[in-house]
Amino acid sequence: MLREGYEKITFTDDLAKTADIVKKTVALAKSELRPGIAEPSMGLNVSLDAAGYKNLLIEQGRMLSQLDLLITTQRSLVGYYTHLPDNYLVRTIHCLALLSTSLVQIAQKLSECADNLRSVFSNGLCRPGACDISHIIRAVAAFRNFEDVILAILSDVADRHAAYLNTISSSGGKVRYAPGFPLTIALAISAILTIGQV
Repeated sequence: MLREGYEKITFTDDLAKTADIVKKTVALAKSELRPGIAEPSMGLNVSLDAAGYKNLLIEQGRMLSQLDLLITTQRSLVGYYTHLPDNYLVRTIHCLALLSTSLVQIAQKLSECADNLRSVFSNGLCRPGACDISHIIRAVAAFRNFEDVILAILSDVADRHAAYLNTISSSGGKVRYAPGFPLTIALAISAILTIGQV
């Protein structure tokens, strides 16, 4: 099932290529970080926060590993779905729609955060007088809203699974999964939640 899912999927090839480009960009940033920090101050008497930049790159690396896992699990789920009989009630969970919706929620929140930061630091620098401190605090605090997105995703997963179990109990059917199917769903959701936490 998994091999056939991999062979049938073409959209994840584009995702894999995009992930490779992002990995190369992060690797380039890592290689240029040390020389960039070692360069002399340009008269502002402010040094770069080396630890902060290193931590940022570590977080980006974590996210990239989750993207690989997410791409792999999506391919696997398509393989499972192509082989599940139409009468399997597990189809009512609509896993691929759940994953897609979850990713869109995270992407929208990330876009909102980037827009907020762009409005405060329009040229990428924090300059006195460019905006007041309350705008800066609101822009930076927007990242806390990812907790709400993560909780909404978990709630959606729980609701869909509960509806699936209720359908089974009311129809008198049995819980039937293809081998590895629940683990694949759990890994995909875990990857999305980890991306939201980064």
